[in-house]
Amino acid sequence: MEEKVKILVVDDEKYICSLIEDMLEGEKYSVKSETNPKKAVKLIESNPPDLIITDLVMHPLSGVDVLKTAKKTRPEGVVILMTGQPTIENAVSVLKSGAYDYLIKPFSMDNLKATVERGLEKFRLYQENIHLKEAVSLFKISEAMGSTVDLGELLSLILQTAVKELDADMASILLWDPKTKKLRPEASLGMDSVFFKNGFLVGDDPLSNWVLKTAKPKIFNPEQVDVLIGNKKIKSMISHPLLARGRIIGVLNLLRKNKPFPFSPGDLHSLSILASKAATAIENSKLYQDIREGYLDTLSALANAVEARDVYTRGHTERVWYLAESLAKQLSWGEEKIIEVRMGSILHDIGKIGVPDQILNKPAPLTSKEFDIMKMHTVQGAKILEGISFLKPALPYILYHHERYDGKGYPKGLGGEDIPMEGRLMAVIDSFDAITSERPYRKRRGLKIAVDEIKRCSGTQFDPFVAEAFLNAWESHVFDKRRLVIREKIKKSKVLTRKKQKSVSF
Repeated sequence: MEEKVKILVVDDEKYICSLIEDMLEGEKYSVKSETNPKKAVKLIESNPPDLIITDLVMHPLSGVDVLKTAKKTRPEGVVILMTGQPTIENAVSVLKSGAYDYLIKPFSMDNLKATVERGLEKFRLYQENIHLKEAVSLFKISEAMGSTVDLGELLSLILQTAVKELDADMASILLWDPKTKKLRPEASLGMDSVFFKNGFLVGDDPLSNWVLKTAKPKIFNPEQVDVLIGNKKIKSMISHPLLARGRIIGVLNLLRKNKPFPFSPGDLHSLSILASKAATAIENSKLYQDIREGYLDTLSALANAVEARDVYTRGHTERVWYLAESLAKQLSWGEEKIIEVRMGSILHDIGKIGVPDQILNKPAPLTSKEFDIMKMHTVQGAKILEGISFLKPALPYILYHHERYDGKGYPKGLGGEDIPMEGRLMAVIDSFDAITSERPYRKRRGLKIAVDEIKRCSGTQFDPFVAEAFLNAWESHVFDKRRLVIREKIKKSKVLTRKKQKSVSF
């Protein structure tokens, strides 16, 4: 059944209100009337009608006052003013104030109905235009959401879109944490520290939890917001559950602080569509992250298995991962790129799976022929993984981490910026850890020597930009040196233990 059009009649003369109600009441319209303009304004603010018919001259508020409130509360609503003083000045003034039309008293039933129908036709066209814009916007939003699997980027996109499309001042997304059994603040836009201090967005605010428990969206008025979270500045708030696969994964909140008009049922409808798309995108992002983490765990196990064949380089992968990720963050690489760095670090030596043990653990410098075999681990590693699309971003780290900036490296002898940036970064990190690692044919060297070597080889072996970034990070204590010297402490501990055991045996 089609919903009736809501009409409010405002006139301080009771018989005028009753007359218009009788003229319009029927199957198409739901008509209410109010003789007190102050009460009418409150009605409009709490439950905005689709169309308002109001007298121009009333006390203590005029029809223009009613009109202004109506436009603030529901800009698309239609207002028709009635006047018994049909002057040109009044007509111009009324239309300039934002009224759709005006009726001159006395008027006929046909004149009234015709004016109302024209006004409602304009209202319907406005609504259709809004829905069309929503459809276009949602199509663009869906495309944008599908273009990223990074949760941080996705949440930021959702908030920016929601604030723009629904004319909000602030927004937040709280996601359900199955471990704590609470909502966790995940992202916000336009919110200051006051909201955090007042208990809003900490995951326990009553408004979000009400939506969580009922699984229903709700528009909260200023009084409800004030009572429940103690903030008098909020003019209106709308909360919507994020539902994916039949379960709630979070809550999307929008707030108006600077806008004089509250959220409307139309806003709630628009947010419902956006929230549905957002919830699906968030769930897909989480699933992707879970799958990716599973892959990374598997790859780590594989890399550790390869590393276990070389007793002198155990822990190398983990240290390279830590150093490379720290340096990438220092270079302001994005979150997706950081994930690629992690993959590349874990897999950079995966090709050593094809290097014979007698070469890998030879207690002397390699012969020329043996070194040629060792050099092939970069190419072999790339070949192992090149058919796996998910791991494609890791290939530059694997293939190019032994290239030199001066073109004297391997496997392709690339130089300068012909070497992908991923390879140039990994070259610095891999060399640093290699210098500080024990080898079968030489002892490990200290951290200071390794830092000096990076400095000395900047512009020859290493990209000077990357080398400088590494040195700056080192001087700025970006790296936790305890994670790099742990091997030395373990070795010293073993030596002391042996000494103690020897002294006891005497």
